[in-house]
Amino acid sequence: MSRRQLLALQFDEFGGDFRPEEKIAESIVEESPLWLRISNFFERHLSLLRRLPPGQLILWKLEHWGNSTTFDRLLVSPDTDPRSYTEELLSLGHRVYPYAFTERNRDLLHHDIPQLCDLDFGIVPLAQKAPVEGVSRTTLRNRLNLDSADTLLGAGGMLHPTKGIDEIAVWFLRNVQDPRTHLLCCVIPFEDGVTEDQIRRRWEQTAGVESSHRLHIHIGAYRQWEWMCSFYQAVDVMLVNSVSDSWGRMLSEAVGFGVPTLTRRAECATNDIVPDLVLVNDFANLSYGEFRTLVDDACDRAPRLARYVDNHYAEPVVAEAFLEMLRARTPSELWAEFDRLSRQPRSRRLVREMIAH
Repeated sequence: MSRRQLLALQFDEFGGDFRPEEKIAESIVEESPLWLRISNFFERHLSLLRRLPPGQLILWKLEHWGNSTTFDRLLVSPDTDPRSYTEELLSLGHRVYPYAFTERNRDLLHHDIPQLCDLDFGIVPLAQKAPVEGVSRTTLRNRLNLDSADTLLGAGGMLHPTKGIDEIAVWFLRNVQDPRTHLLCCVIPFEDGVTEDQIRRRWEQTAGVESSHRLHIHIGAYRQWEWMCSFYQAVDVMLVNSVSDSWGRMLSEAVGFGVPTLTRRAECATNDIVPDLVLVNDFANLSYGEFRTLVDDACDRAPRLARYVDNHYAEPVVAEAFLEMLRARTPSELWAEFDRLSRQPRSRRLVREMIAH
């Protein structure tokens, strides 16, 4: 066997690779990673694995979006049955080790896909990114013409019913009459071509226009970390209304920045990753008086919860846990090779990318 070049490589990197699959498989063999990471139930990953020699160490990242959603609970390719996918994957002769972000994820996956119950199933959370230097609390607030006396509420994520951003915007327009309280929604449209004006008109048609001048909308994209740092530092209170998450990045990131956070009660990871959150049964029917009481409670808890996030999800902490999980599942005769590869700068960089997504 040729000397291995990498500790771990993820198939996710090949999502935009339009070469024939046999060419991609050849490049993976040439890279010779000790571990390969695949994700969820994507047919292209399975197709590539069919082309690789058996015996490859496979780290299988699996996500479950919880039981509170009426939409999909697993991330799958169209017309793919997760149980059949799992059965074929385990028949290819590779050494497959699944992992999830939370224990709830694992338990729900065990329930939905019984074949997973017999596998060595790891738990490693997502890592927090370090704040971008030079971004301050006033960076974004100045653009919105807010001063220190104004209160800025924040909400964000995919503009999809499971994330509940529409519900928060409508609640704000109907219930928050304080002229110095604003709401900033950072959204990623679920459909192409959606504009800020279209989103605003939809919310105004539902809840009126009286407070619309205090409602701010930013259409963003994934992985705009510098902008998100501005967002978390600018907001005074974060509102998380998701009922479908395998992790809940906008929750963990906001809490990690010390932002007092209210979270929708739901059977998904947003209720698991930080203990003692302030939970809201229903934003739509939340009175403004009840809201203020919950915010006061969240402000009291915020410093302690920020320390929890830093202690458990800081990048060095998660990187160590990730490497420990990999090494524990690496055959002992390959430990020396594992230790050599884990010290390589490129391998460390790829690990940092994996634990962030």
